[in-house]
Amino acid sequence: MGSDVLEVTLLGTGSPIFVPGRFSTSTLIRAGDEYLLVDCGRGAGIRLHETGLHPGRINKLFLTHLHSDHVVGIPDFYISGWFTTFGRREGPLRVWGPEGTTAMMSNMDRTFEFDERVRASEMQIHHNANESHDIEPGVVFDEAGVRVTAFYVDHRPIHPALGFKVEYAGRSMILSGDTRPTDSIVEHGTGADLMIHEVICGNRENSPDPDQFERIIAHHTTPQQAGTIFNKARPRLAVYSHVILVAGVTVATLEAQTRETYDGPLLIGEDLTRITVGDEITVEHLR
Repeated sequence: MGSDVLEVTLLGTGSPIFVPGRFSTSTLIRAGDEYLLVDCGRGAGIRLHETGLHPGRINKLFLTHLHSDHVVGIPDFYISGWFTTFGRREGPLRVWGPEGTTAMMSNMDRTFEFDERVRASEMQIHHNANESHDIEPGVVFDEAGVRVTAFYVDHRPIHPALGFKVEYAGRSMILSGDTRPTDSIVEHGTGADLMIHEVICGNRENSPDPDQFERIIAHHTTPQQAGTIFNKARPRLAVYSHVILVAGVTVATLEAQTRETYDGPLLIGEDLTRITVGDEITVEHLR
């Protein structure tokens, strides 16, 4: 990979819903020699293995919010990256996330205290550890030419919830996290090379519980709303991840509804989709 290329692999593109082929949300970013993981949903460690990368190779994790589908993969990723022999993580796992992140990681250490203590003694290795930070909007990471800026998004009643802007070698990308339409996405993402946005697409009439359907929709972004955001921000490539398809709709419906408000480059992400951002943007599927 060239030194000025930003590489993004969608490890998981789903939601809390069990969908074959879509694990819950997790995004791997490679910038030069740096690896960043944004969110760590169900199966993140397995997907990392499928890319040929050991979890121990990654020691930087950024969390958009603390909903279970964004953090449920952390124990597997955290522990397997520490004790497994090949590619074992050196030093602590560094974690940045909204208020509650530090407490969650501390409680995780307590939950797995027995396993950690036994493995450290048995394998004669250092104890597992994390270095966690509760963050607010602003620049939260600036090392080795990689800058990460956090900003608030609107996922009420879940607050705080964050989006991230990642910049490297003149390239930039935006990750919306979970959000209803919010101006901060456009403010930080206008002209970005890559904009990764969540989406929910469904049919109220086919829903077994229309009222619950409306409550869920209200926390997220519809295809038409996402298209409007893409149209304002005009990224080089707009990408859907955290794809929620409910009440019988298909990917074709998702694309058609997006095209009602947006006519630019669009990728509906799948697990193990790799996007390379350089002078050109290329997309490959690792499976």
